[in-house]
Amino acid sequence: MIPAGLFRGVVSGARRIPMTSKRGSKDFYKGRGAKSAGRHTSKGSYVIERHKIPELVVPNLEGFKLKPYVSYKTPYVVGKPLTAQELLDVTRPTEEPVAQGGS
Repeated sequence: MIPAGLFRGVVSGARRIPMTSKRGSKDFYKGRGAKSAGRHTSKGSYVIERHKIPELVVPNLEGFKLKPYVSYKTPYVVGKPLTAQELLDVTRPTEEPVAQGGS
């Protein structure tokens, strides 16, 4: 007779194997976790919804002097770590104060 703990370990070990399309039935489709870009209509067509498409914001790099490559010969510079407030002060543009009240 097989001890219950050993039998339980063998059976539960089978569940830890990743589920793939080869291990599932003929209707199993796992996919890759991609998000949908639209929806299916009742007439069978597919409508792309613009708010679901990611929008990439790329800055204008015209006249930018730096190159995308950093050489391995570049000296390593160690500086004082920035605090959260210092980082915000450096990256946030200075805003003019908004006038309170009417007219």
